[in-house]
Amino acid sequence: MSQLVACPFCRELFDRAEAEQCPQCGLSLEPLHRLPPSHEEVEREAAHWERMRPEDQPIPLADLRRGRGALLAISSASLLAFWAAPWVTLTAPHHQVRTGLSLAVGPLGFLWGGAVAWFVSIALVASRRTIAQMRGVRAILMAFAAMTASEIAVLLALSPGGSRHVYVAYEWTWGLYVALGLSLLGVTAAARFGGALPTPIRLEPRPPPPLPRPPHTVH
Repeated sequence: MSQLVACPFCRELFDRAEAEQCPQCGLSLEPLHRLPPSHEEVEREAAHWERMRPEDQPIPLADLRRGRGALLAISSASLLAFWAAPWVTLTAPHHQVRTGLSLAVGPLGFLWGGAVAWFVSIALVASRRTIAQMRGVRAILMAFAAMTASEIAVLLALSPGGSRHVYVAYEWTWGLYVALGLSLLGVTAAARFGGALPTPIRLEPRPPPPLPRPPHTVH
């Protein structure tokens, strides 16, 4: 390829030792690798981009960019906070420390909704293999992430206060607020899942040099 030269106008190919000017156009030949892409090449690139848009290109499963790593970490931390972190400390009528899991197994079964949503979110995030697929599940992931926050809001608003015959004393602990913060953080991360659409790189051909004027003949 380094021995090939071409006409900048008609793209006729010649060997470097064969000619210095194009016999048809009269232009000086240039090394082939220095010439800008031709119009036909630009059209082929555009057609290829239309067939395989960047947002439809598969992304490796281990690629944690574009919010995938953040959502997987938030979902895993939320499940850990539900499973093991203390949500409430009871001091009366007896002393108890309850996690989100123990509350869900007991009288507050609706708390299972948030935990299941985090499990499904992990599967959704891990299975999205293109940018278009990531962006397509944003609304679903935002709804799943907000489920724990909505459950905690109901729990705080409708928490029992005891009665005349039964004295109840309790205190919400750090696990509840960690779960609430992770839920709100998950909504923000889900809204940005997949990132922005990539900007296509389009090749713009340079205009060919003008044809030389014919010599002026004086009569």
